[in-house]
Parts: sequence; structure tokens; C-alpha cells
Amino acid sequence: MKILWLASWYPNKYEPVNGDFIQRHAKALATLMPVEVLHIVQLGKDAQTHNAIEEHKENNLTEYICYFNFKKWGIGFIDKIRYNLCYSKRAIQFVENYFTTHGKPDLIHVHVPMKAGWIALKIKRKYNIPYIVSEQASYYDDEAPDTFKNRSCFFKSNTKKVCKNAFVVSNVSSVIAKKMEYLLDIKNIYTIHNIADTNYFFYQPLQQKNTFTWLHVSTLSEQKNITGLILAFDSLIKEKKQNCNLILVGHHKHLHQPLVKELQLEEHISFTGEVPHASVSSYMQNAHAFVLFSKHENFPCVLVEALCCGLPVASSNVGGIADAINESNGLLVNSNDINALTEAMNNIMGNYTNYNRIEIAEQAKLKYDNTVIAQQFIDLYKKCLEK
Repeated sequence: MKILWLASWYPNKYEPVNGDFIQRHAKALATLMPVEVLHIVQLGKDAQTHNAIEEHKENNLTEYICYFNFKKWGIGFIDKIRYNLCYSKRAIQFVENYFTTHGKPDLIHVHVPMKAGWIALKIKRKYNIPYIVSEQASYYDDEAPDTFKNRSCFFKSNTKKVCKNAFVVSNVSSVIAKKMEYLLDIKNIYTIHNIADTNYFFYQPLQQKNTFTWLHVSTLSEQKNITGLILAFDSLIKEKKQNCNLILVGHHKHLHQPLVKELQLEEHISFTGEVPHASVSSYMQNAHAFVLFSKHENFPCVLVEALCCGLPVASSNVGGIADAINESNGLLVNSNDINALTEAMNNIMGNYTNYNRIEIAEQAKLKYDNTVIAQQFIDLYKKCLEK
């Protein structure tokens, strides 16, 4: 099989963590078969070159990051139209150049339908090459500030067109998949979850600690509701009288340090700043439990990485998180219910011996390990090509 990935989101020199979870899927699949990824991105405003291609090769994974130049006229609506036309033109050029150099693929795999899906649809019509779509975005959830229902008619109609013409559509959670079925009027969406690299994220016996340690890992953005998490933790310390600490891993710590200081929680809450992805595992392996209080999600990678390290999880029940969390590995609460999160964290601490960390890690590995998810993609490719 020769499969070409077209990724709407993917790490590049301007946005090094953009779509990094898609790159993790690519690396996982590359352990079983060759993978070639093509990502089109606008050059920075100060760039001098018109078109440029960066090629990165690592074992079976080859990444082509294709840059194009675009200068705004300063008229918002007109610039959007011009940008979309420019993107489409350049992307088709890059793809056709790829065909000339490397040959045509058997199948195109689109990651996030807007905008790469446009290109796959045009390629399908011109060259009769089928494509499938994988969606990772959470904006099909009504709670998302950029919810699909409030998007422009252009965005909604083109997303529907891309997905309806795809051979298969997949999503990283069953919950968002169901919402996509309804909103896009498509049927039988496959669910293929996000992955955890168990070469890094695996169970290790917890070193002896006198203080119970909660861990949270994210961008610490507004979506993650860090303010609500800190307030819930404040109640856990002051009302429930629990002796525990909270470590917040992420690069927006400056947004939340004033609240921690105001609540006089400096002795209990610490910030690490941004850390390399592979290093996150050591924080997980040295924590007692994981907490996530997002306002909306799809199926966060960090959730399954925590489970693969054996951590029980307290989380808001948003997006596809319920796909992964059950009574054996954590507790779910309603989004924005600070009191409920305090109770859940208190409950996990009070019944901590009921959580079997080894079993949590083993069960998570069976579902979310690199090889497991990669094989699911291969099976899907074979099914498509057989038909």
C-alpha cells in the first residue's frame, strides 16, 4: 500500500506543537509501514521566499512541510477569499509535484477536513484517487467556543462536502463521532483513538512519598479551566483538610500564578513551565493521580498517557473522555462543577488503595499503545482498498 497523508494541522517551524498528536500517529504507523506526510502552511510574514519545501526523514516516516507566501491587502473578507484561493492553488501544485516525483498513492489520508480535505476532494475528482478523513477537532461539541454550529456557511458546507465524499471518516472518540454523524449527515464513522507511546509512558512503582501528588498536563489555556481546577484544589486543602500537592505542567503558568498567590497555595501548587513531551512521562510516573477539568475536549492524548502510567483520573465528562474513564480507573464530573471535582479528588484520595495502578496501565496499553492504533489504521486502509 502506498498511502499519502494530507494534514491540515502538523508541526512546522512557525507552530512546532501544532497537530503534534497527528505526528505521533504518523510515527506510530511508520513502525509498521512507510508513511509520507504532506502539510501546507503559510510562510511567516517576513519570509522572502515564495515557495519552499522542508523534507524530514526518520526511518519509515517522511515529512514534506510545504510553505507558500501570502501577503494581505488589509481587507478582512477579501483577504480570506484570497488566502483560500492561494492555499488551494499552491497545495495542488505541491501534491502534483509529489505525484511526478514519487508516483501516485493508492489512497490519501486526510487529517482534519479543513483545509486538507479540499485538496483531497479535488485530487479525487481529477485523478480518481480515493481518500479517507480522520477528525481530531472538538468543535462539534456545543460547549466549544468555536462550535461547528456557529461557524460560517462556507466552513460548514465545505466540511460536509469533504466528509460526504470520503470513502471513510474516523474520529478519535465515539462521542464526537456521533455528533459528526448528526451534524454532517454521514453514517458509520469509525472510532480510532489517540495513542500513547508506551516506550515512554508505562507503569513504574511509585517512589515513597509522604504527600499525595496530583498532576495536570496541558497548555494551561482557558479551555482547560485551570482557574476552576485551582479553586477545586483550594477546597480540597482547606475544607476537606487533605494533605496533597498539585503539579501543573504547561507553558502558560503566568496566567495562573496570581490566583495561586491570592489563595496562599504556593506551598501546595507548583508550576514546571513547558517540558519536552518525552519528559512528561517522568512526572506521571512520580504522581499519585491525574486531574483534568477541561470545558471541552475530543479525546486528549494526555489522558491515555496518564492511564498508561497507571494513574487514576479525576476529569470533567466532556467530549470523548468517557470512552476511557470508568469506575476502575477514575471518576467523572460535570464540566465547570467545581464542588463535584473537589468531591471526586477527595474520593480518589480516600479510596486510593482500590485503584490497581498495574492493571490500569495494562488495560490502557491494550487499547492505546502505538502498535495497536497503527494496526487499526492499516486494517482500515486494507478494507478501503479491497472495496
